[in-house]
Amino acid sequence: MKVLVINASANRERSATLRLTKAFLEGLGEEAEFINTIDLKVNPCRACYACWFRTNGQCVQQDDATEVMEKIRRADVQIWSVPLYAYGAPSHCKALMDRTLCFNSPKMYLDGRGLAHHYGYEDGSKKTVLIATAGLPNVKGNFDGLVFQMKRMYGENTAAICCAEGSLFMSPETEAVVAPYLESVRKAGREYAETGRVSDELQSYLDALLVPADEYVRTVNGIFENLMNQGKGA
Repeated sequence: MKVLVINASANRERSATLRLTKAFLEGLGEEAEFINTIDLKVNPCRACYACWFRTNGQCVQQDDATEVMEKIRRADVQIWSVPLYAYGAPSHCKALMDRTLCFNSPKMYLDGRGLAHHYGYEDGSKKTVLIATAGLPNVKGNFDGLVFQMKRMYGENTAAICCAEGSLFMSPETEAVVAPYLESVRKAGREYAETGRVSDELQSYLDALLVPADEYVRTVNGIFENLMNQGKGA
């Protein structure tokens, strides 16, 4: 199985989100190719629609996105590992997302709910997993836009693991708290390998807070206060 991980963290290997993604891969039981979007030279989509009307799904711009698009096409499973920036994807990742326009056609259809979709990967034919973290202790109200976007781009069956308290993965002092969550992410990988989805029961656990919101705020404020004090003493 060809698995492609698109790592949207500017921290590359030091990404808290990537810790979850690697746990998912362990459960999936597959090796993966990793791409760091911060290292790519990706031009913005020019909305010329040549990929729709002239070049049969190929973007006319020749930059790093060209190769990434081909890797996505060849992948059996693509995993978008995306830390939340301003309630959405980081700009270097969003530029790549915009260029995936070429995966669809201009023609549309209505689904069973009456929602319009472009023919192409919006029908869910590309197996896709979103793994995301944020620094605020709430799933609802933080990830809504990113999850909506990914499910519109790659179908309602897109698996989404969204950990609102991602800052807990940044400190060794919280390892006892995050370890059970990471094990559940591994379990999600195993379920996905077997069934192509994450069970409702496990999804409910993954969507829940690791610690109560007030405790999280106190803990993370303490971590950041220590970091700020270290900076002052440097």
